[in-house]
Amino acid sequence: MARKSLSAQVIDEVDRARGLLEPVQGIVDPMTAHMVGAVLVSLHRVETMCLAARQREVNDVLASVSPPPPAESIVVDEPVVRRPTTTHKARAPRKAKP
Repeated sequence: MARKSLSAQVIDEVDRARGLLEPVQGIVDPMTAHMVGAVLVSLHRVETMCLAARQREVNDVLASVSPPPPAESIVVDEPVVRRPTTTHKARAPRKAKP
């Protein structure tokens, strides 16, 4: 199994924590619901930072890749023109029965 980056692991844990906390927010007293809401906002910020870090990694990789060649320099092979095949033969005539 390939190792996941730290950002991917954090995003997975943030999703897990969010899944555990969101249902609790609706069933507790207002003060606890407020605190759970603040934690959810904080988790969202952490997730945003991780996504930004992953995007930076992708951008760095894309910046190091050479650009594709210009379209004018691409050689296009002309299609091969084929002769029609003549392997089809007409049916042999049937012999009349005596």
